[in-house]
Amino acid sequence: MLYPTELRARAAPDSSKQNDPDKSTDRPKDRLQRRSSRQPSGSRLTQVTFPLMMPTTLPRILPFAVCTWFAFAAPNQQLFAQEKAAAETVPAAPAQKADGQKTEAPKVEKQRIPFLHPAGAYEDLAEMGFNPMSLLTGGGGAPPKSFYQLTESIEGLAKVPESQVFLDLTSGLGLNLPQLRELERSFAKVRAAGKRITCYLENASAASFQVAAMCDEILLADMGTIDLRSPAMSVMYMKDALDLLGVQVEVTRVGAFKGAVEPYMLPQMSTHLRHHYEAMLRSMNSDIVRRIAVGRRLTEEKVRELQAQRMISAKEAKQLGLVDKLVPWSGVKRAVAAARGDDAFELVDAAPKKKKQSRDIMAILSNMMRQQKEEEIEDPQIVVMHLSGEIVDGDSPAPGSMVSGPSVKKLDELAENDLVKAVVVRINSPGGSATASEAIRQALQRLAAKKPVVFSMGELAASGGYWITTIGQPILAEVGTITGSIGVFGMRFQTGALMRRVGVHTDIVSLDDGPLMDATDRPWTDGARARMQGFVDDIYERFLSHVADSRHKTTQEVDAIAGGRVWSGQQAVENGLVDAIGGLGDALAMVREKAKLGEDVEVVHMPEPKNLADALFSSFFDAQVQAGVDAAALRAVLGDCGRFGEVLGVVRDALSSDGRARVYALAPMGLRVR
Repeated sequence: MLYPTELRARAAPDSSKQNDPDKSTDRPKDRLQRRSSRQPSGSRLTQVTFPLMMPTTLPRILPFAVCTWFAFAAPNQQLFAQEKAAAETVPAAPAQKADGQKTEAPKVEKQRIPFLHPAGAYEDLAEMGFNPMSLLTGGGGAPPKSFYQLTESIEGLAKVPESQVFLDLTSGLGLNLPQLRELERSFAKVRAAGKRITCYLENASAASFQVAAMCDEILLADMGTIDLRSPAMSVMYMKDALDLLGVQVEVTRVGAFKGAVEPYMLPQMSTHLRHHYEAMLRSMNSDIVRRIAVGRRLTEEKVRELQAQRMISAKEAKQLGLVDKLVPWSGVKRAVAAARGDDAFELVDAAPKKKKQSRDIMAILSNMMRQQKEEEIEDPQIVVMHLSGEIVDGDSPAPGSMVSGPSVKKLDELAENDLVKAVVVRINSPGGSATASEAIRQALQRLAAKKPVVFSMGELAASGGYWITTIGQPILAEVGTITGSIGVFGMRFQTGALMRRVGVHTDIVSLDDGPLMDATDRPWTDGARARMQGFVDDIYERFLSHVADSRHKTTQEVDAIAGGRVWSGQQAVENGLVDAIGGLGDALAMVREKAKLGEDVEVVHMPEPKNLADALFSSFFDAQVQAGVDAAALRAVLGDCGRFGEVLGVVRDALSSDGRARVYALAPMGLRVR
């Protein structure tokens, strides 16, 4: 506020400027800004006194200013008291700054709710690139995501300051049974930290609903459904198709239960193998039923009834207690608002922040084509060594395969590295080549001689995948793990009928009958078959001996549970093939204890996931296969079975075969539980 004395002082004319108007730089607007800046805070003259001081002669300004001050600067005290009381009772209106700009009223702080949105398929060791063979076989090129990054994100919810967290489960989830058991432990850590977990579903698969059952509250869209499909196996039998093509499969095997060869020898599943698979499925399903029953406070008998019903509408789900609330199908945020009854909240993404990707196309291509190099170990660490895929002989790494040469080399490097204090070997493999399996087993034996080793089985650790564990070290598996399949078989494809059909004849010039064993246009002689059977028997005896020594059993005891039989993880614990039920976290805790390591020792996963360049450079074999056969015909043959790695392995061997039989320690074709 400007007082009269100040006004008079400021009104005093400057004779030099009055005499020369052109030199005057004290414009009315500048004078107004300077006067306003001198006003004490809280002045009530800002909008009344000075906007009226338009450029004019001084005698007109001074009287008006003085009168204005008397009118507004000295109001009676009663009016001030009334206005002050009114200001305290009326909600605050947007304030005005001295320069005339409005300030916003303080906002009501909304409740923050951290959330995650898991979606897609997850693998223990997710490849960064893609396997080009998957494009040929209809598998698509999109890579899966890292499962252990998902568990870290979920366990990270235990550390947020908010007490309520949220999961958006509207997208499909590709999780196998061992992964679901691992997630159950992660959710338990979040609840132990005092967090309340709410999730939202629209159409729920069996896997999505099992994740939802781990939460405290389930919201389901009012038009949604729940598909409580019980686990099942689908095994493709190819005998009739091979007969139509004129291709015969010659097999030598040990064990009546070696289901890996049945699809090539029989038109449909044998009765005794079906019964064995059913017993395994019941064992695995018991864990699913337990998970849902505990999470939703239902009896296990009721859950089995719902599995048999399978498709459950939203209204039924609410009545049966499968979900807590039905909300409109209008998106996640509106669903949460409807459940809460207000929108005074903010969903905050709790997922780890990703690096900002360059939009430069050349930079993107350069990153995709740059081959991955593993970081050097510089501090004491525990290594999780992933051994995944079909086991094959070879010297170059290949996506989706456990190649003997690179695997042995890496294991030997870990054994020699003093900074590697302990190793957990995570296995996801259906087996494969018996000779490659033995090479990897021996490398693991050398590793275990120098530092603590514990095995952790994932979804599948069967046949050759079990062979490599037979070094006398602890083995953990999940209830839903498929393991066992202790058996060996030899097999080759004989295409004589197909060659005759298209008018192709082969003559072989040899000194004796030995080379005839490699001829693909004629069957084995009885003598050749007997020699091959003896070779298979010798490898089977070696397999039994390894298991017996590792599990402290006799070969007769092992043979009673071998012969190609596959087991669930729980069955394997009961028959002594596995030590205990547990996941990767349990294996890490066990190996820490064996190595006497604290929680501060870092855990690293190896090998590094492959990128596009690694996938391309290691897939020249696939290119050779496509170049050597009719791509359209191959696509038709593999269209359905191509999603099973062990099938592709056998077919690749057949396509590149020089006629020699191969001996496999391989699980049954397509042995996956959905």
